Amino acid sequence: MTPAQEPLVSVVVSARGNTASLRSLLAALSRQTLPAARFEAVIVDNDLPGPIRPIADAIRDGDWPFTVRVLYEPTPGLSAGRNRGICAALGRYVAVTDPDILPEPGWLQALVGAIEDEEVFAVGGRTHVTYPGGQVTVLTKALRECHGAVDWPEGRELAVWPYWVTGCNLLFHRQTALDIGLFRTDLGRRGRWMGDCEDLEFIDRARQAGHHTLIEPSAVASHPVYRPETTLKYFLRQGAGHGVCVARMHLSVLVEPAAIQAGREAVHAAVINLAAGWTFLDRAHAVEGARDLVRIGAYHLERGRLRLLGRRPIALAQHAPTKESPAWT
Repeated sequence: MTPAQEPLVSVVVSARGNTASLRSLLAALSRQTLPAARFEAVIVDNDLPGPIRPIADAIRDGDWPFTVRVLYEPTPGLSAGRNRGICAALGRYVAVTDPDILPEPGWLQALVGAIEDEEVFAVGGRTHVTYPGGQVTVLTKALRECHGAVDWPEGRELAVWPYWVTGCNLLFHRQTALDIGLFRTDLGRRGRWMGDCEDLEFIDRARQAGHHTLIEPSAVASHPVYRPETTLKYFLRQGAGHGVCVARMHLSVLVEPAAIQAGREAVHAAVINLAAGWTFLDRAHAVEGARDLVRIGAYHLERGRLRLLGRRPIALAQHAPTKESPAWT
């Protein structure tokens, strides 16, 4: 393939047991306003080893207007699958998303336009979370943030607190990502283990190396969340995974204090939330308090485990954050 024929964007998707959703994603990519000749889809099969490969079979049955390549990554985990796809991508830019995401027709065009206009390392779009089957628990803002970002800017803004990008709606320069290092495989979802923060750590590491990330709210994708992901059991598992992953982030980046919230004040607030919730039969706040206590406990236990293993946080003096410029370049 000559440089003129190479795609501008490689859409990388790591899939594990979600064949039906994957076909819906590819159908949504078929409706993109970015010409089909300018992007490819790199699907990474991260299912368990076996002679039957339903993901590859499902993709072969479709008539897609863009190039679709299917790779296999035997190492389980979302980050491992994404990294495999990024290494094999042919595009100048990589867009990572998930099989259950439904991007709007202008999604890729908006991401590419922003990254080329502003000359930044990465651009994250706005992910709109929907609840097709309703909710088991009426969700507070903190619980909704377990499913994705809630606050979005009106226009283009740097991805710094209180805004953050999500790994299912992110475009970045492939070569720069290879230079700074890809997604950490000890972070992110892996089988039934509900890890996360792989996208947060990736963007923070890039920023602390001097590379800007921008939010483009016009690049919209929908993320459906179903009833099993709104239960007490789900939020306790999610809180435990999140606490562990935030603790692990200290090994490679300076973590924003707002992303930690594991001190005495946070414990006190969680206990008050839990007690008040159960006392006044306010299930939402009781679930939030219980989830926070599990998250804080998991965070401190993991930090203790890492210290016992001799794995220390990065030296703050050597990695002092630089002042953000007033505008991106």
